[in-house]
Amino acid sequence: MADVEKENEESLTCGVCRKTGQFTAPVSVILVFAPGMAKPYPLIPAEDYRVCGACDAIFTLVNRAVEAHPTTRAAGPWNRAIVVFSDGHGVDVKAKRQGQQMAMA
Repeated sequence: MADVEKENEESLTCGVCRKTGQFTAPVSVILVFAPGMAKPYPLIPAEDYRVCGACDAIFTLVNRAVEAHPTTRAAGPWNRAIVVFSDGHGVDVKAKRQGQQMAMA
């Protein structure tokens, strides 16, 4: 079973940079912060999403997730998201807007 999972991970191709093989564990939850929300809103993916580690595809994932949900879409532009993966690791993502620098921890 582990061999099948490893084979599937290696065959993934990033839709942003087109590289293969450098992906995170599946996303468990995305906590979205936006000025229009009093507290962060959790988005739980319905599918097995993994993020490319070679580029900034995580921004595409957060943008699409926010736009797909009515609550976060209505709250306005997100300014921060915490993406937590099934292996327990997480990434703090600051929104990239014109005139701002990208920050990830």
